[in-house]
Amino acid sequence: MRMWMVDPILMCRKHLLGEHGEIHKFRHNFVKGHRIDGRRGQIDPLLMKDRHDDLAAEMIKRGYNHQSPYEMPDLSHYSNLEEWHVDNDESYKELLSRCKDCALLWRE
Repeated sequence: MRMWMVDPILMCRKHLLGEHGEIHKFRHNFVKGHRIDGRRGQIDPLLMKDRHDDLAAEMIKRGYNHQSPYEMPDLSHYSNLEEWHVDNDESYKELLSRCKDCALLWRE
């Protein structure tokens, strides 16, 4: 699971829908209280709902069907979540190096 935290306008269809789906799939880890330490730097648990909503708005703008609201789970059993951040600049660089379709959107 990775939150790219890249402006959704600059994401190709595959990465936009992929990150959206991963946010939904990862939610059960919070609900079950699973350890998430290995995802530090890849996710920002406190921003999951906001990020989901940004992705969903872009999906709707592109004419995709979005029928899956995100309900923020209780995160109180985790500590120091305010210290978790995704490096947006590094995410941009990595995504653009991985995906020519995202790179094309970025150049437009």
